[in-house]
Amino acid sequence: MVPHGSGTDRTSDFHAHHSPVGALAGFTLGRHHHDSGPGNEIGRAATGGVYVGYRDGVGKDAILNLLPFFPVSPCDLERYVGSAAANTGHVPRRLFAESEIRRDYGWATDRWSAGDLSFEVLTPVESLPDPRTATIAAQRDAFVPAVTLRLTVRNPGDAAREAFFGLGSHQGWLALPGLNGLASRTGYGIATNSSEAKPYIAFDPEWEFNRTHDHALFGLGSLAGYRMVIPAGSERTLTIAVGWWKEGTVTFGKRMAYWYTRIFSGLADVLSHALARAPEVVAACATRDSELAAAKLDDEQRFLIGHSTRGYYASTQLLDDGGRPRWVVNEGEYLMLNTFDLTVDMAFFEARFHPWALKDVLEQFASEYRYVSQVFDPSDPTMLLPGGVAFCHDMGVQNTWSPDGRSSYEVEGLDRACFSFMSCEQLTNWVLCAGLYWSRTRDAAFLARHAGLLVECQRSLLNRDHPVADKRRGYMQCEDERCRGGGEITTYDSLDHSLGQSRANGYLAGKMWASHVLLVELLTAAGRPEAIEASRAAALRAAHAITASADPVTGIMPSLLNDPKTAPIIPAIEALAYPAFMGLAADVSDQGPYGTMVVALRRHLTAILRPGICFYPDGGWKLSASADNSWASKIHLCQWVARHVLNVRQGGEAVRSDRAHADWQRQGAAQHAVSDQFRSGVAFGSLFYPRIVTTILWLDEGKPASAPA
Repeated sequence: MVPHGSGTDRTSDFHAHHSPVGALAGFTLGRHHHDSGPGNEIGRAATGGVYVGYRDGVGKDAILNLLPFFPVSPCDLERYVGSAAANTGHVPRRLFAESEIRRDYGWATDRWSAGDLSFEVLTPVESLPDPRTATIAAQRDAFVPAVTLRLTVRNPGDAAREAFFGLGSHQGWLALPGLNGLASRTGYGIATNSSEAKPYIAFDPEWEFNRTHDHALFGLGSLAGYRMVIPAGSERTLTIAVGWWKEGTVTFGKRMAYWYTRIFSGLADVLSHALARAPEVVAACATRDSELAAAKLDDEQRFLIGHSTRGYYASTQLLDDGGRPRWVVNEGEYLMLNTFDLTVDMAFFEARFHPWALKDVLEQFASEYRYVSQVFDPSDPTMLLPGGVAFCHDMGVQNTWSPDGRSSYEVEGLDRACFSFMSCEQLTNWVLCAGLYWSRTRDAAFLARHAGLLVECQRSLLNRDHPVADKRRGYMQCEDERCRGGGEITTYDSLDHSLGQSRANGYLAGKMWASHVLLVELLTAAGRPEAIEASRAAALRAAHAITASADPVTGIMPSLLNDPKTAPIIPAIEALAYPAFMGLAADVSDQGPYGTMVVALRRHLTAILRPGICFYPDGGWKLSASADNSWASKIHLCQWVARHVLNVRQGGEAVRSDRAHADWQRQGAAQHAVSDQFRSGVAFGSLFYPRIVTTILWLDEGKPASAPA
């Protein structure tokens, strides 16, 4: 557990996601005096507040001690009676200051301690069963759309006090029959199995503590929760489940429901199951927290792993496509469905914990979101040349599926600008994800089913270099016809041409190299030896082009391999991650067939990882020397490559860099939970993002590169 606040130099004042798996729902909490609480199908914090604390005394001697997890705003009562204070009596609120709050942040447990209370949000990190084959019991445990909260209040005094919990700013609460629970019309509910906890619905805490009527569930109230008496000299823990429920068709274009509606009968069933499983959840979370605490990492790395894992789960959806489970990861605040250039980064996490989900996304792209297109040489945009298969950027947006073969993002006729096509990069992503999946599962049936597609991918990669063999240079030269004379972009779509342009891009050349390296392995295993030599030759050609681009004096490589004046980039090294993760030690070794390139990339990274080039003043990594725009996910991936593959460890600067990147999240993205796109350490876009789980690679840094993680 990484401590924050209360005596440490790390702030506790930042939001984090706390989410079930597959429900596109979250309990966002941690930012002081800001909106927080349960949200459903939104890429931001929900409007509302979370009230956690305890009341001492009664009448004029009462005081309410609260954690500051709600915005300061007028009470709803004022809309009815003009002055809330005159109608509720006076119960002073005492908000705990940050200096009084300690936050212990683990992989699965987020705990706040202040005064005589502690409050935990528990979100297990578990290997998920394949819903196609798992028992209903296993699925109910893994995919219950709920999170577990625990409020513990101590009372060392000689008079009773009351624990208090509430969720505010949502009207339309009803009691759940047969359960100590309350449901909101906004699609979620709460429940506890404690008979001592008394439910209420009120305007605000003052209204509840000073009401003279005996109707606890007041229909006009927007605050709902529980109060529980803590006798003098005792301690009580209140366990609360927060659950979500959205029934029926939830998507457009292709009609699907949530998978959880197949395995649960309703919100009451969800909450009852979550409460029954609470002891198991507590134990599972403690195990994961201990696992991360024991890892040979610094505290900032541990924080980033926990923070990014929460961001990933918050964006997940498991849908019911006519009886077929369908896995979706939404693109954070943008809510695009299965954005492929995120999938390839999240693949390391999915291959570790639920490879069936990675396979499902690959199958969706192969069957519905691929297309065949021609290409053109920019020297003559009017002449179309043989191209081949490519894949869409995404599958839709905001629960709306795009037509087959189309993404929500890409449009024709743009020249290397946002919203242009990413045909070549998405092509590499299918191959790379297939390789990562196969390396963890050795799924022979998957490989046999897609052997022909792998050969098509190889042919398309070769043609996107150039259809004429003698003109191939080892990197993308030809643009997809869908650009209509313009040019393709990369996942770094909002950067300048140092990373945003696909043509001759060194970063993309690396991914083409890695794709061919992995194709050699995949085609060999698939029994297609006749295709192997083409990929082996292409990989050597790409390695030569990357190596030859380096300045002979400085060793620095330009971002565009055909233009030595372009700025250097850190992601030139990124593609080494894929063969390294697969355990292909020779392919990333100085002595291997691509050893000259590996040595050149190490020299390049060492030369640019310094202030004024690719190093921010705070120690953070700057992906491109020419743009103040960095993606945390890619930084963390490249950090792993630097340390694990290239043995570039920064010395004393490593901890400083980790601290900078952690502070980007805690301070620069404090209100947006885990975020990806930063400018000088301040979140600028890609908020509430799942992609940063590239941090999972760090857990295996102590293992030899030749052993799959």
